[in-house]
Amino acid sequence: MTKYYIKRTLFGASLILGLLVIIYLLVYIAPGNPAYVWAGRPRGPKAVEAIKQAEKELGLDQPLYVQIALLTARFLTGDWGVSIAFKQPVLAVVARSFKATIELLTLSYILAIPLGLMLGIFTALRRGSSIDMVLKITSSIFISIPRFWFALILVLVFYLAGLQPLGRIDPRFSIEIKEVTGFYTVDSALTFRLDILLDVLVRLTPPALVIAVYPLFSIARYVRYSLSERFYEDYVMEAISLGISRQAILARYALRGTIPAVVQLAGMNFVYSFVEAAVVEIIFMREGVGRILLEGLLRSDYPLIVAVFFVVSLTLVIVNTATDVIQKKLDPRVKI
Repeated sequence: MTKYYIKRTLFGASLILGLLVIIYLLVYIAPGNPAYVWAGRPRGPKAVEAIKQAEKELGLDQPLYVQIALLTARFLTGDWGVSIAFKQPVLAVVARSFKATIELLTLSYILAIPLGLMLGIFTALRRGSSIDMVLKITSSIFISIPRFWFALILVLVFYLAGLQPLGRIDPRFSIEIKEVTGFYTVDSALTFRLDILLDVLVRLTPPALVIAVYPLFSIARYVRYSLSERFYEDYVMEAISLGISRQAILARYALRGTIPAVVQLAGMNFVYSFVEAAVVEIIFMREGVGRILLEGLLRSDYPLIVAVFFVVSLTLVIVNTATDVIQKKLDPRVKI
């Protein structure tokens, strides 16, 4: 395992650095001039001079290989530059937005994993029944439904129910809340502000439900299929012949062999959920990685764009490594 940790760490570091260079190259050849935005979109006879000064301040007057070397060095030392769009340190902008996205994804998977397991077990025990058929069709529909359309439906439903689903927090509460961790659900609970916690949860639940749809039903379908096959394995049939209870067979034998693969599936779905979160945050007007990435793209904010992709890549490498390790711990037969 020690060799695996070292190998995976080196591979992840090289992958992240490679992605950092590729992302910068894509931003570099993309249309738009960051120096023009940084200079305040100047016009008139001194516009050219102002743009050249901005290019010098941003380091865009250097050769491409020098820019890449300087970018890599800054990222490794924690100096990520200043955002062109927000006029703030990029690291501070990304950190705040990243916390908002992680809070959203955390609630999504708190809902998706246990509900997916229960739904999968429920349908596996009723394989071939009309209930099984209905749930199979339902899962296919929810997996295929466009997320932006489902998000718009939830916005309408919550509005009709008299609830406010847009934004991350009520503007008046954003002044009152004491940020301890940067996660509003945790901060409001730590400071015993139940009114703020309720407001945050009302705004957090709809987008979390949208993101939870795919991992929930994909896990349910896998568990249903896996358990249905395991019920006919020899060791399960022998346990039934020995008179072991149905619940014990399910928990000790059939389900136990399914959990490691569910962990791996959840980790793979997490990668996809990051993409969904970007779309969902824009629709629900939430603070998050998706919102700042959109702002960065619209304003040619290359330091912010590169930083967002860097953080997302780093997170995905960490999550994939963690799921592999957990899978190995749960099932020693797995080779990693």
